[in-house]
Amino acid sequence: MEKPKLTSLDINIYALAQGTLTMAFTVQTLYLTLFMTDYLGISAAMVGTSMLVAKTFDFIVSLVAGMIIEKSNFKHGKYVSWLRMLTATLFFGMLIQMFDTSGIIGNEIGKTIIVCLGYCMFHGSMNFNATARGAMIPKMCGADMEARKTLTTRQAQVGAVVSILGSAIILPVITATGKVLGESWGYFAATVLFSTIFLICNLVFVKRAARFDPPGESSNKKVPTVGEMLKSIATNKQMIILVVIFSFFTIGTQIYTGVTAYYFRVVTGQFEMMTVALTARSIVGFLASLCVPAIGRKFGKKGAMVIGMSLYGISALGTWMFGLQSMWFVIVFMCTAQSAQYIYQSMTANYYLDCGEYGYYVTGQDNRTFAVSIMNLPTKIGFAIGGSLVGYGLAWAGYEAGMTVTETFVSRYMMVLGLFPAVFMIIAAVLGVVGYKLTDAEAKKYAEANEAREKEAARK
Repeated sequence: MEKPKLTSLDINIYALAQGTLTMAFTVQTLYLTLFMTDYLGISAAMVGTSMLVAKTFDFIVSLVAGMIIEKSNFKHGKYVSWLRMLTATLFFGMLIQMFDTSGIIGNEIGKTIIVCLGYCMFHGSMNFNATARGAMIPKMCGADMEARKTLTTRQAQVGAVVSILGSAIILPVITATGKVLGESWGYFAATVLFSTIFLICNLVFVKRAARFDPPGESSNKKVPTVGEMLKSIATNKQMIILVVIFSFFTIGTQIYTGVTAYYFRVVTGQFEMMTVALTARSIVGFLASLCVPAIGRKFGKKGAMVIGMSLYGISALGTWMFGLQSMWFVIVFMCTAQSAQYIYQSMTANYYLDCGEYGYYVTGQDNRTFAVSIMNLPTKIGFAIGGSLVGYGLAWAGYEAGMTVTETFVSRYMMVLGLFPAVFMIIAAVLGVVGYKLTDAEAKKYAEANEAREKEAARK
């Protein structure tokens, strides 16, 4: 059978489906904690506990999603079948999280369970969705490396545009619809709107992608088991330190992102300025993505990681130190933090690949195939711990919905917003300096030695 031709429409709709999904779940990313405390009446401590449970579930699912997909065999194609089914679970998972159950459920635990149900439905599905979407790249592009680069580049471009657009319109949509439907229902209305846009785009993508993934085709791709993934970490000192570094850093970013809305809504009382802040951050971040990766290439992968994480940590520290003087300091630091990530972000997969080469060189056990599979672990660890610390941090600060703002609350809240995230981020950067040993030269040495070893083994 002749391979289907990849068209510009295929590339664009692939990128648009992911971009609109990102816009849709940005509502939850920015406002779920605020929605739970201020509109559902769930205590900050309960938010922290529920997120710890839900995100631990998400972490467990992430470990097995790839194995389940690779062992599946559905009638609509190996990966397209998953993308088709997940459209519904992603859509309804987002809606359930932002549905105001106060009118039908009177107790805190019941409302928390409903939110967690939606959270697990959405994020559990995301683990499968990300795996299936990634697997569609070689299906759509074949061995054409330029086509693969075009596909991922277009996705990054659409993602940047969607980030700017979402930052500019999400809160105004929430506010405008909230005035008509009631303040809490503004969040649900915005979720319905953006989720429906995703629903349409993703169904179009599934229809277009079906011809690249016909029924009956099998995959010979080796997928690591949980045991193999853990072994790849346990037998590789540099992989261990890398996972710890990115886990600490992600914990910090999760706290920083999770409590930001309270600064504009509660501390300053100018919630509408969050739109200005997010839009500025997205625009500056997009511009930074065009130029700051050159800084990372100049200092090498290790240097880029340390510099990027350090600058993010310094930005969080600046937020704590100067955030009460003017909100413009906070907006500036939000922009510098966003820009700092681009110094190393494009090389993230290479850190894990380098650790894979190191592990093979040192132990003689070739676990390089699993190296990139481990990349998602610190993200999930950071989400679970950082997400729960958002609720616990707010509880420690004394936050309650509708409270009278006190100096004690503001002082503690600013520590949660800036100081605590900075500590995690700076620890990550320090570990990068003292613990991570794989410079570009070292990584090249190990890769070349491994290649020579395999050539020698092939001759025997």
